Amino acid sequence: MFNLDIRDQLQSACNSLHSQSLGRRLYQIQQGESRYWVKAQLFGLNSISEQAFLNELHVYQQLARQKTKILLPFEIVDSQTLFNDAEQYLQPTLIIQHSTMLFEQSSIHFSRAEVLHRLLKSLDVVSDLHQVGYLHGDLKAEHFRLNGKQCYLIDFEQATLLDQLNPHHSATPRYMAPELFHAEAKSIQSDIYALGIIWLEWLTQQRLQEKSYMDWAYLHCQHLQVQLPEPFERFEPVLSVMLHKIKAHRAANINEIKQRLSEFV
Repeated sequence: MFNLDIRDQLQSACNSLHSQSLGRRLYQIQQGESRYWVKAQLFGLNSISEQAFLNELHVYQQLARQKTKILLPFEIVDSQTLFNDAEQYLQPTLIIQHSTMLFEQSSIHFSRAEVLHRLLKSLDVVSDLHQVGYLHGDLKAEHFRLNGKQCYLIDFEQATLLDQLNPHHSATPRYMAPELFHAEAKSIQSDIYALGIIWLEWLTQQRLQEKSYMDWAYLHCQHLQVQLPEPFERFEPVLSVMLHKIKAHRAANINEIKQRLSEFV
C-alpha cells in the first residue's frame, strides 16, 4: 500500500495524552499525495489497552477474510519494520488509509435528501457488520468514515462476535444503551442505540453533556428526550424507536429502521 520507510514521521504521536499513558500511539503519515494513520501499542503499560488493540487486529483480519465492504484499505505490519525502538511495541502495527468523517459537516448544510442519504449509509455499514456476525460495541460519530462514496467503519477494539457476548464490557457512557448500565451484555440493539445517539447529536447539532458516569446513567435510563429541529422532525419517530429506553421496545435490527425510513425516500 505504501513505502515503509516512514520512521522520520513516527516521532510525535497525535492521540491524547491519556491514551498515550495507556501505551497507545497514533501517528499520521504522508506518502506522496496520500495520508495514512499508524496505530501502535507499547508493551507493558496497560494490559486492557493491549488486549483491545490485539482484538482490533484480529477483527481486521477476520473481516478481511470475509471480503466485506466495511474496512478502509489497511495493512498489518511488523513493528520492527517501522520503529527504531521496536522492542517497546507489540509486534503488529495497524496502518489505515486516511478518510473523512461521514458526520463531520453540520447537518444544517445538507438538504433533507442528503441527510437521509447519510443516515442510510451509516445503517448500511453497521448492517454489513452485523450480517457477518460482529457487533461493533463502541460506535461513535468519528468511527463512520467516507472514502469516495463508500462508508466504512473504524476502531474495532471492542468488537465481538454475536455468538460470544458477555456482560463484561467496555463502552463509552455517552453512547451506552440503558441496559448496559445494568451490566447486560451488548447486543445488536445496543449498537442501534449508540447509532441513535450519533444521529440525535448530528441532527440537533447539540452534543450531550454530563459530568459523571452516574449522570450518564441517569440521562440514558430516565431522561433522554428525542426532539429534533423543524427540518428533521419527520425523523423523530424513527429515532425514538432506536433510542427506546426499554430494550424489548427498541428496533430489533437495522432492517427494521431501514423500513421505517423507506417512507421518506
